[in-house]
Amino acid sequence: MIKQDLYNGAQTLNNIIRQSHGHQLDHIGIGVADTEAGVAEIEALTGAKIALDPPIEDQWYWSGALPLGSDSYAEIIGPNPTNDISAPLRPWLSQLDKPSVHFWYIAVKSMAEFSLAAEAAGASVIFETQVNEEDDPASSRYIYAGLGPDFVLQKPSLIEWERHVQREGFHNLPVVCELVSLELFHPNAAQYNPVLEHLGCDARIETGESRFRFALDTPNGRVVFDNPGVM
Repeated sequence: MIKQDLYNGAQTLNNIIRQSHGHQLDHIGIGVADTEAGVAEIEALTGAKIALDPPIEDQWYWSGALPLGSDSYAEIIGPNPTNDISAPLRPWLSQLDKPSVHFWYIAVKSMAEFSLAAEAAGASVIFETQVNEEDDPASSRYIYAGLGPDFVLQKPSLIEWERHVQREGFHNLPVVCELVSLELFHPNAAQYNPVLEHLGCDARIETGESRFRFALDTPNGRVVFDNPGVM
């Protein structure tokens, strides 16, 4: 594991970290049914290398990281084959027949400050969870949460990195993929966008049938990851 310097080259905007590649995206999740096979498939699709450590015994998932900048990445995530720990996302991942985008995160400097700003906008921070409470120095320590009051995957999830221990070799991989679009659609977009604007979030949700997709420019050309019908 290599310890990442927190917010290396990043800037804050209304408490949201703007990462070194110019976007507010911290990481975006590409779900796969089998992590090892999914990583191989996405490497073949993109022509890029993905950092993948061995699975961690007590985690329900196993994931690799595709660099999108020095501080942000696409997380290729699937069920951990070494255990059967239950998690809400695990059954959905297990039935996928192709890689599918499922979540995206923005990093905030202070979850407490962001929570106050969300309340002022008529929203809330929900499902707030501290990871690595025992503070094992070899592991990442962070807080993650959702943007409420309702949980909608097109809205960004939130993360406050207290310490980010990235996958072995991640920072030695060349950044050869560039995020070119993040497209979010939801019937209630008009309800969510004023909150995103108030909080300083660049992203906007388009009104339409529920959908979530993003595109990368890669050594193999433009690659699109899509999830129509996402709720």
